[in-house]
Amino acid sequence: MPPRSYYNSPRAGDYIAYAAAFFPDEFDAARDFVERYGRPYITSPTHLAGYIGISPSLIRQILHNPAYHYRTFPLKRRDGRDRLISTPKSYLKVIQWWILDNILNGSDVHQSAHGFVKNKSYLSNALIHVGSKHILNVDIKSFFDSIRQDQAEAVFADLGYCSGGRSLLTALTTRGGFTPTGAPTSPMLANLIFRVCDQKLSEFAYANGLNYTRYADDLTFSSSESISPTALSEISRIVGEAGFVLNEKKTKFMGRGDRQEVTGIVINAEPNMPKEWRNWVRGYLHSVSSNPETYAREMRRVIGIYGLLRQFDSSHQRPLTRKARDVLAKMQGKAS
Repeated sequence: MPPRSYYNSPRAGDYIAYAAAFFPDEFDAARDFVERYGRPYITSPTHLAGYIGISPSLIRQILHNPAYHYRTFPLKRRDGRDRLISTPKSYLKVIQWWILDNILNGSDVHQSAHGFVKNKSYLSNALIHVGSKHILNVDIKSFFDSIRQDQAEAVFADLGYCSGGRSLLTALTTRGGFTPTGAPTSPMLANLIFRVCDQKLSEFAYANGLNYTRYADDLTFSSSESISPTALSEISRIVGEAGFVLNEKKTKFMGRGDRQEVTGIVINAEPNMPKEWRNWVRGYLHSVSSNPETYAREMRRVIGIYGLLRQFDSSHQRPLTRKARDVLAKMQGKAS
């Protein structure tokens, strides 16, 4: 089965060419669909298999026994409780990647969404709130597990797919009636399903002089003034109308005297990683610098640390960024 890189940069002309090659009897319908929606024409496993380059029988086998094509395992939460992750196995994962790259990624999400959106990140999400006096963070409880199969199917319907196509795409991107936490398609489906709620929350924020952003299941509101405690009940109402529930244990109001943290970034003065992380990095880099041979196999970790620090300090003004750069250079020198 082709790797994901095989499917990069999909083009409408490719979809039309595949239709001519693999289902010529439906060429006119396929061409009209592609020209209208800019997406591949799919009403059956035969169409999807032709685009990906696999056998239709493989898709039918996955549809017949989807549980076999997932690996489920527990992952510890911060509070110590287990969270079940369902990640697709190789064949289904490649199919889901294809659906993500060719169908979902070209769709418009709300501008407030920063998670799993091109050219946005946890950092861009946090930067919106820098300089605010008050911040409210709320979390949606069991976000992906709350996204129903019918909501996913409605997304594919909005993208132009008929009953057969949207039923097929939904079956390949959901499990047991919900979107699996470990599926590559789940975050973008969530963004598209939450789009209406994002709009309502943005309108509420604007009417009350607040900034609003969302990174996956983390919702952040900020203000140069105080945030009324009654705002939380209105936010909860809007989220509830969309079929979701706030996790009250993770709700947090933060003022100027508190450590203001948004998606893991401290934003009180200037954006930075939390102090605990920086202290750990400082000690870790000292150990690596003192014994580079011992840590020779951890170069990728140092590269990651340096890359993360550069996101906050691209001009290397901070000592910790320079330290990471120097340690990495030392490791690379030893490796050459």
